[in-house]
Amino acid sequence: MNLSKMNLYRGVQSIIVFCLVFTVSKAELESDVSSVILLSHSLGEKTLETRGQINVRSLKSGLVNIVQDSSFTTQDFKEAAEANEFYHLEAVVRYNGVERTFLTSTKACLLYESQLSDIITIHVDLMGNIYGVSLASPHNQQCTGSVVDFEPEFNTTVLISYMEHGPVPDVAMYVQKIEQEKVAKERGETKDNRSFIAKYWMYIVPLVLVFMMSGASNPEQPAR
Repeated sequence: MNLSKMNLYRGVQSIIVFCLVFTVSKAELESDVSSVILLSHSLGEKTLETRGQINVRSLKSGLVNIVQDSSFTTQDFKEAAEANEFYHLEAVVRYNGVERTFLTSTKACLLYESQLSDIITIHVDLMGNIYGVSLASPHNQQCTGSVVDFEPEFNTTVLISYMEHGPVPDVAMYVQKIEQEKVAKERGETKDNRSFIAKYWMYIVPLVLVFMMSGASNPEQPAR
């Protein structure tokens, strides 16, 4: 492989590696460390209060359990829903001596109309680390304004989201194609299928401008 081809190969490879997001399935996690996720929540601009915690026993098997208790009343959620406020959830993840904090939100009316049914998703990267926690409501994405009566107890589903394998580009084939096009161009084997205007527009445009300027500077004399 000559020097120019090697440089081209490295350049294309660097671009693809920079843009490619490496993914992994749950069976290929490099580590499976248990972790604890501490949950705190708030309504609107109120201060955060303790909600509970999620104990992640195994990311590979998806073994988790959640212990929680709402510190807000049904009336609190109703008032926040009527005021079109947001429900905020803070998740503090602790594992291997590392602590990370994530904040996620949803409309309070969605949570209120779903009678505190929500979905907490734990996002895991290829190293087996938790890189995100998100909150969603199984209710519709638009509030209906209906008034419901329920006990202020959360009905939470905990999901673990694993990355999946994405397509891997064939760098060698791409470099070979570029080299073939380069050699064909040097030999004159490539055909220019462009139209006449596309080929010679740089000559046509100046001529058109000259004619237009000539007509503007020498207007025709009015007929007698």
